Amino acid sequence: MSDPWDGILEEGETILWQGRPDTFFAIGAADIVPLLFGLTFSAFALIWIAIVRYAGASFWVFGLIHFASGIALTFYALGRDTVARRYSYYTLTTQRAIIGLSYPWARPRLRKIRLTKSTRIRTNHEHTVTFGYAGRSKRHPFPTRAPQFSRIDDAEKVFHLMRQIQKEMS
Repeated sequence: MSDPWDGILEEGETILWQGRPDTFFAIGAADIVPLLFGLTFSAFALIWIAIVRYAGASFWVFGLIHFASGIALTFYALGRDTVARRYSYYTLTTQRAIIGLSYPWARPRLRKIRLTKSTRIRTNHEHTVTFGYAGRSKRHPFPTRAPQFSRIDDAEKVFHLMRQIQKEMS
């Protein structure tokens, strides 16, 4: 049987830690704005539909498109992070942090972040280790968040392992 890490790990690189995020439903701070926008958009669409229908016009049906868009955005904001965590896995090696995302409906993807002495590493109360900096995606015009191992049980251990890797680079 072939090793699934063939072609992924570099020469001399070894795995120090592997884990998966907590998959329970949670809303983060980044989800609040799209959630509120979706709810507001839906509410205005409902008000518009009611006013136009009360006036007797038949084009109130076009308001359903806006209402559905607002509801879709609301559900997207509520579920995007939870769904992504259900299909994510994390690996820390002696040289890199690897984030794997394997949705059943899409091709599996790996994001490999090389750890250097200057890589910014921090942890927070949500059991998340964030490393590197936010940037811009080549496919999307919006800023991306810094790479992270989200909602892991042993965040402190992973944080200290990353710090140890940085110390050994001196």
